[in-house]
Amino acid sequence: MSPWKRFSFIVWGAILVSLIPAATQAITVSPVLFDFDIQPGSSQQAKITVVNDSNETQSFTLHTQNFIASGEEGSQEYLQEEQPSDLASWVIPDQPTIQIDPGASRDFPFLISVPEHADPGGHYATIFFTRAPGASGESGVGIAEQVGVLLLVNVPGDIVESIEVDSFRVKHAVVNRLPAEFEFRLRNLGSVHERPKGTLVIRNILGSVVARVPGNPNKSAILPNSVRRIDSGWAHTLDIPEDRGFWAETKNEWKNFAIGRYTASIDMTYGSNNVQIPVHTVSFWVLPWHLMLLALLGLVGIVLLIMLYNNLLVRAALKKSQAS
Repeated sequence: MSPWKRFSFIVWGAILVSLIPAATQAITVSPVLFDFDIQPGSSQQAKITVVNDSNETQSFTLHTQNFIASGEEGSQEYLQEEQPSDLASWVIPDQPTIQIDPGASRDFPFLISVPEHADPGGHYATIFFTRAPGASGESGVGIAEQVGVLLLVNVPGDIVESIEVDSFRVKHAVVNRLPAEFEFRLRNLGSVHERPKGTLVIRNILGSVVARVPGNPNKSAILPNSVRRIDSGWAHTLDIPEDRGFWAETKNEWKNFAIGRYTASIDMTYGSNNVQIPVHTVSFWVLPWHLMLLALLGLVGIVLLIMLYNNLLVRAALKKSQAS
């Protein structure tokens, strides 16, 4: 077999794969991801529901392609091989082509058969549904459409599970209101994909816990030998109007109120044994200056009223003493 040739194809959202803009796709598929544990020498059956969203009968061919992680946002780098290998060769479709009437849906069964001597660890591929140019009878130059479903398969055995924190930071060290936005990058040094679970713990300046927010809100998977960037945040509400005028922002500060210095710490685990991810901590300030300015103006107003009142009392006392 000749050496593998690699080509990159970015898949936004890490779920659907397409060669054309989504607005022109002829089909939708569900689910968009399968995550299986399959013992060596065993098999797993599953099915994909395919819906023809167009107003014409569509024919699709199927093929499976292996991938590895690319970048830090859940994208894939697909491996082009002369002959399918690894997980791509373990997928046995019920039929290699399908035809779907307009507006109709069909179930596409398939089988994943893991060889007896398969390597333990993670194996990754995508099942592609491809509509060839001119497949629905149109004339002229056609555009091939391709939509994919991700397959994540873990083969149990002598596996390695290891996650390290490459970085953990707050996106803005000083904000006038919540949300406080966090970003951390986790490196998978193991041989299987991981989905870390747990929370970020928010503490105030006194060390008291004021909130716990999801550490991996999208349940993102980190593939072996890759780094995954994960975003999280702390807020009372995400209902924030786009109007950023003074009074609108004052209202936003009240709805997402916090004040002072805070810290956020990672409290998360991963793997089959719930291994603790090393604790990392960042600090940030929340200074709601619109509310603080109004409070200051209110305080100044109260002081002025007290001074005016005292001045009136003094004048009244002087007039009374002069009259007597």
